[in-house]
Amino acid sequence: MELAVFGATGTVGRAVVARALLEGHHVKALVRPRPRPRQHLLDPSVEVVPGDAKDPAAVLTTLEGADAVLSSLGGFDDPASMGAGTVNVLAGMSALGIRRLVVMQGFHLDFPGDPDNLGRRVILPLLWLGNRRLLPESRAMADAVRSSDVDWTVVRAPRVVEGPVTSQPRTGHLRLGPWSSVTRGDVARLMLTCLTDPTTIRTAPMIATTRRSRQLQNTEVSAPASRRRP
Repeated sequence: MELAVFGATGTVGRAVVARALLEGHHVKALVRPRPRPRQHLLDPSVEVVPGDAKDPAAVLTTLEGADAVLSSLGGFDDPASMGAGTVNVLAGMSALGIRRLVVMQGFHLDFPGDPDNLGRRVILPLLWLGNRRLLPESRAMADAVRSSDVDWTVVRAPRVVEGPVTSQPRTGHLRLGPWSSVTRGDVARLMLTCLTDPTTIRTAPMIATTRRSRQLQNTEVSAPASRRRP
């Protein structure tokens, strides 16, 4: 597919781009030229569009020719891009007739079917302390996505850590908290899987990497070649 990727140079975005290329997709990514260009973090085959997600014209240029859209906009350093940026993405998708959107955000966002657990209540003040704009911007993003007419999926994650795809990530409506984590490889794989899985349309699965899965992955990597599984 022709994929438009927003947030491509972030922790999750780089993994998403790498996974998309591995699966044979063509990637066009919007990359901010300031305060410093970061396109060197991406594979040379990625078609880079300089600009900001808060600029509707740059977003539209990135979307042109796309079959689907992947977004991991936002974070503590730039929460405003989640709200305004996602609104621009949705408007551009509507103008160009693009249907499929997969967005990644935190598990603090509420969706029907979520369990009521202590971890959800504990994480909210921590996010507020990290950046007071993060909660309202992420909720505005989720509201804009849910009220749109595109075929959306919101992948919700706890703390994202370095790491590849693992064998047994948990997905669904999970009881997560500040102690939970997920590898960026697992997030990227789920986002790409959702693109072609119609059962995930208008759903918001959570994902977390189990401790046992990460232990198995580390054992596999560190084992002598003669002992590794084929």
